[in-house]
Amino acid sequence: MLLTRIATFLIGRAERRVGVGFDYVRRIAQIDLGLLGRYNKIFGFLDPNTKVPAPAYHVARLRGAVAADCGTCVEAEINLALRAGVDVAFVDRIVSGDYRDLPVGIAAVATLADAVAGRRDDAPEARERVRQAYGEAGLIEIAFAMNGAALLPGIKRAMGFVTACDLDILRKQVRRPGDPTPRPS
Repeated sequence: MLLTRIATFLIGRAERRVGVGFDYVRRIAQIDLGLLGRYNKIFGFLDPNTKVPAPAYHVARLRGAVAADCGTCVEAEINLALRAGVDVAFVDRIVSGDYRDLPVGIAAVATLADAVAGRRDDAPEARERVRQAYGEAGLIEIAFAMNGAALLPGIKRAMGFVTACDLDILRKQVRRPGDPTPRPS
């Protein structure tokens, strides 16, 4: 009981940091703390970001979440990108899928994420551009980011907690003037 209360407190702290509710994580904690521990290992897979610049990392995570069609997951990724200092207009372009005039490496990350996480396809040219821009270790970290961000919505969907994306609504959230910090939903 005490461990469950501690876990619930920590989940609440994570919700405030990310700016979205984690009802499904709370449910896991209520059911089995061992399963919660296994779930938490996924975040070790996603973080930390040490091999690529924040914009490249968050492009991969955003496009992975968009591919999985989970509104609160995309919202969380928007909040995390903004919190990491990624420009609001840049986040809006990535969420909308507008890669025109982006640096070659960033556009390649988005293209690779859309192919791999979105269409379950290969994109050898984009992969090579990512490799050239960020190295082999950067490619691997980007692969972790895009696929990890797409994995979490699958867990939520299987448990019955997923919400479908409405990218227009999420883009309006990004565009709110004067408020670059995450907001709880």
